[in-house]
Amino acid sequence: MDTVLFLGAWLFAATQLDTLVVISAFCADNDYRIREVFLGHYVGFSIGLTGAVLGALIAGEILSNWTFLLGVVPLSIGLWGLISRPPETVVEESAVVPNTTGRIGVVAMTGIGMSGDNMAVFVPFFADLSPEALVLIIGAYLIGAGIVFLVALLVVYHVAIDGISDRLDRWLVPAVLVAVGCYVILAGLIAA
Repeated sequence: MDTVLFLGAWLFAATQLDTLVVISAFCADNDYRIREVFLGHYVGFSIGLTGAVLGALIAGEILSNWTFLLGVVPLSIGLWGLISRPPETVVEESAVVPNTTGRIGVVAMTGIGMSGDNMAVFVPFFADLSPEALVLIIGAYLIGAGIVFLVALLVVYHVAIDGISDRLDRWLVPAVLVAVGCYVILAGLIAA
């Protein structure tokens, strides 16, 4: 069980780097209240996590011996991110969302949008877990989502003055996705 928790924590940390950057940006935006970002983050994260659990249940029943091939998804996304990113990212001005519900929705939809690569990592991992281990990992991930939010707040309050490096989004996140995809594929090949 300790190995499952360690691997689960590592996968969670690796997949939440992009979320940390995005939540930090929302927290730094004066148009968004902290509670709006918090609620939106948890709604988006919970929907993505639910999708990963459902995907794991389906994959575990139908494709139990082939779930490791889902590692191709984060590997492909990461390689595409490393190869296709322009050297400079231009931040465009966006329109202000007029109400609390709309702002929570924007944060939630952003979280759901970022869940695709997370699901590609979580589905094969979840598919191999016992029901007890899965419940434990889900609980740990829900707590972890709160920790990501708190770290984002710390980033905003302590680092925002210097700015967040574009390298974090341009190189680190795709490189982590490549590593996670390779791990999922290799772990599946070794187990098979």
